[in-house]
Amino acid sequence: MNSNKKPSGGARTAAALLGAVAMALAGTAVAQEKPVGTFGWFGVGKALELEKGHWYWVGEFSGSFFSDKGAGGLMHLAGVRCPAYFDADFNAGKTNAGGYCVMQDVDGDQAVLSWKNAGTPGPGGRGPGTFTFTAGTGKYKGIVGTNNTFVGVTQINWSDGTTSGYATWNK
Repeated sequence: MNSNKKPSGGARTAAALLGAVAMALAGTAVAQEKPVGTFGWFGVGKALELEKGHWYWVGEFSGSFFSDKGAGGLMHLAGVRCPAYFDADFNAGKTNAGGYCVMQDVDGDQAVLSWKNAGTPGPGGRGPGTFTFTAGTGKYKGIVGTNNTFVGVTQINWSDGTTSGYATWNK
């Protein structure tokens, strides 16, 4: 038997198809699961008072995501960095915000999402919104396009212009 013989075109096509299906199924499992938990964040940036009682902030919310499932939960203990804007009009009692987040787990795998929300300003202010994954690497490859919901809560507006809060995801 000649061990140098190349597989036929049909065998090569079948092998490639099986490989593609296996890769697609691996990505599909993550793509169908949604992260459920809490993102605790600290916001650092610059705020500009547009008019008395109306502030526009640009900066970064960063922190960690805690899956409700704990160890083994999707993205549990991933670091999160979110370059963003936050428009808080205390006069009208309205806010809107948006940006992107990059999540990275201890293995170095990343997921990128875009988000937006609107709500009420101030300590305890709540902003329901949505986020959509736009890219992923490693185990998060294929997560693109999943739609998710969250509620962002501003807990503390510190005197130095920073802010602390959390967001519940898919609850």
